Amino acid sequence: MFVEGEVEIKVKDRATAVLDEHGLKLWVQRAFKDMCCYRISSFKQGADKAIRAVVALKLDVLPQNERTLIETHPNDVGLLRSFIEKMFTGKGTCRAVGDPKLREN
Repeated sequence: MFVEGEVEIKVKDRATAVLDEHGLKLWVQRAFKDMCCYRISSFKQGADKAIRAVVALKLDVLPQNERTLIETHPNDVGLLRSFIEKMFTGKGTCRAVGDPKLREN
């Protein structure tokens, strides 16, 4: 299972200034803890170094009790948003926008 939702990432890593779109997608993928980013789609880069994308994050990187909590509360938007934001470890800030959803593989 994975959580899919739209994110807005404000990048504060100066090294990304020279990256093309493919390089930025790889940066976003690596910016999530334990390589849990399963898929990136609808990728858009703004003029203000903000990136918007739909990401899908795997749940199997979580401890069993946290994974069970998310799986038993699939409609808890706040829980899903906090999971997405908590898994981001890149240089910058990540904010989940919209309503994330729990999806089957």
